[in-house]
Amino acid sequence: MARWANTSRISLLASPLSSSTSSLIVKLQYPFKAKKIGIICGGTGVAPMIQALHALLGTAEDTTEVSMLYGSQLENDILAKDTLDAWATAGKERFALTHVLSGEPEGSSWVGARGHVDEALVKANMPSPDDDCLIFVCGPAPMYDALCGPRTDKELTGLLASLGFSADQVVKF
Repeated sequence: MARWANTSRISLLASPLSSSTSSLIVKLQYPFKAKKIGIICGGTGVAPMIQALHALLGTAEDTTEVSMLYGSQLENDILAKDTLDAWATAGKERFALTHVLSGEPEGSSWVGARGHVDEALVKANMPSPDDDCLIFVCGPAPMYDALCGPRTDKELTGLLASLGFSADQVVKF
């Protein structure tokens, strides 16, 4: 059984101001103040999401429902797969995980989702824009462009905007 040790009770999710400085902008701090959290990440963008999951799932009294779409190219590219899968199994009433592979060969043993995170996957796996929710996005630039607009822009564009999410509901890491 997966266990979470949450000793700090605070999870700071931060990103550098620029590549030339070590100063940080704090994006969000736990508790996240939403009943549902949707996470869409790709590649190494999973790293800050693991920190958020640690806080959410490691706090016994937290009842936030969390769903994650995690895009990778190949099954072997999925970072922290064993940990994420164990958390999804242990916390299945609160944490739903969907891996999405964009480059896995057709003849492989992979039986999960294939392609890129698209409208159908978002509608099937993320909270509705009408819910008390936040959507966290973290991944490569093309993912931001398609889902929510450039990471540095406060304006929300892309798929999430077209589905009715507001800029206040989407956190670009």
